[in-house]
Amino acid sequence: MVGWFQVKQLAATGIKAIVSSLFGNYADRREIQAALSGPEIYDFSDRQELWIDYVADIGDGFNSTYSVATLLAEDRLTLDGHDTSRGDMLIMGGDEVYPTPEIQEYDNRLRGPYQAAYPVCEGTDQPALFAIPGNHDWYDGLTNFLKVFCQGRHIGHWKTQQKRSYFAIKLPHRYWIWGIDIQLSSDIDQPQKNYFNDIAQHDMQPGDKIILCTAEPSWVYKDRYRMNESYDRLRFFENKFIHRYHFELVATLTGDLHHYSRYADVIHGEERLQRITAGGGGAFLHPTHNLGDELRKVKEEHLVLKAVYPDKETSRRLAFRTLLFPFFNAGFAASLGAFYLLMAWVLETNTSSGPGSLMVTLSQLTGLGEVALAFSRVLIHSPTAFILSVLLVISLTWFADSNAGKSRFTWINGTLHGMIQLFIGFLLMWLFAVINLKGLTLPLISVSQVSLFIAEMLLVGSLAGGIMMGVYLLFSTLVLGIQDNEAFSSIRCADYKNFLRFHLTGDALTIYPVKIDCVVKDWKLKSEDADNPAFEGSRVEAHLIEPPVVVRVAGRKEDHHQTPSFERKR
Repeated sequence: MVGWFQVKQLAATGIKAIVSSLFGNYADRREIQAALSGPEIYDFSDRQELWIDYVADIGDGFNSTYSVATLLAEDRLTLDGHDTSRGDMLIMGGDEVYPTPEIQEYDNRLRGPYQAAYPVCEGTDQPALFAIPGNHDWYDGLTNFLKVFCQGRHIGHWKTQQKRSYFAIKLPHRYWIWGIDIQLSSDIDQPQKNYFNDIAQHDMQPGDKIILCTAEPSWVYKDRYRMNESYDRLRFFENKFIHRYHFELVATLTGDLHHYSRYADVIHGEERLQRITAGGGGAFLHPTHNLGDELRKVKEEHLVLKAVYPDKETSRRLAFRTLLFPFFNAGFAASLGAFYLLMAWVLETNTSSGPGSLMVTLSQLTGLGEVALAFSRVLIHSPTAFILSVLLVISLTWFADSNAGKSRFTWINGTLHGMIQLFIGFLLMWLFAVINLKGLTLPLISVSQVSLFIAEMLLVGSLAGGIMMGVYLLFSTLVLGIQDNEAFSSIRCADYKNFLRFHLTGDALTIYPVKIDCVVKDWKLKSEDADNPAFEGSRVEAHLIEPPVVVRVAGRKEDHHQTPSFERKR
């Protein structure tokens, strides 16, 4: 899986994010797509029933991605007594690859596993494949997304259909799937608005039912973050292109958060709309314990949390894995140890060698107050050390999630963390000065003392700094309810995956939320064909997250103003 806390990865992803944000504002390829293709509608309405699979946040680690892909490829799948069939189409709901959308990453982390799970077989029906881009697909301005998904190519046996990064699919029984592309800033461009407006005016009629696919759970972000306008833009789209024409919005599907949650808009005790996050296709797990039972900042709807996966207690328990931060993220922890060593080097060389050196002075001190005073005096006279100290504190303050809606506590939390990390470095320098010079009586200027000090600072410093980072992340996610992404990306949990399976008939739309508690980790290559790899391993165990959600439409099918209702199927 992607090591998000690897120093090289952090730098590369950060640069990509900055460049793509700037580039996306000036070179939006969606306008080029619109110019080169007509307003296509993908018509599956001639069937009496239809199976549809939905998966999001996919191409990360092999074990998790391939475990999900094998289930999507199975012809029949029995889920807690419910018989289901492989989807006649597969919808990919965003972030099809991590960390950035290079073509080799698409090949390695997406097309490779899906080809192995469901190889191309000539002469058999090919399920249709549609995809919307997430922020990670947008990091190159959609260049490779368009190559992979918009040129009629295969991903395994699934065949891509779309010509743009958004689409409209006509289903049986007056259902539609709309997939929208919100770019990096939740923006829907004018050609895309024209596309859906044209379909709404000329190809649909009042009472048609829509399943809307978008790339982020804006209703959750509206409730949790101070400066997120994505929900307002989503509501604008819904009002202008769905409610305005008297269509029925049945469900909104999204990923971006790598767990399962189902919010329902409850009116007079009845569920009228499902807002479902199902981002469990392969990426690291996101927690659920900070999800609100009701989204109080979403004024337009009464969104009540109906189900989560994993459950909140499991999510809290998994959070304690952050205490193992240095073992999951050895490179980042080592960089902290290296920083402590650099700081010690700068401080020591700023003082005179021999009896007046900082190391010698520290070896004779016995109290923390004396140690603090000694370091403060040296910092005043060492601009380099002072600047390094300030940079560390500023960096870890900036690392804090300032958009979490608790900005004051967030900044304080980040600043305290930076100061504690700085204090750890000073404390270790004092400790090793006492051990090496006073305890072991090693000469200050000697190969043995210098070598030992370097090893101590690197090894113990990495461990201490890494554990402190884990404590900070644990406190942030469990106590303050922030830094969820950073905390859980650090543990890279491959388990607790999910996807959705839909069954559409003339009577109802049934939603099966599928879970994989533990992905298979013993896959072994059984084919030597590099173009068609095949793997074998333990059986992937799948169950339902909750009983199927059944959408029934009240009234006669001819009624143009029918209202969907929901019930639980046991």
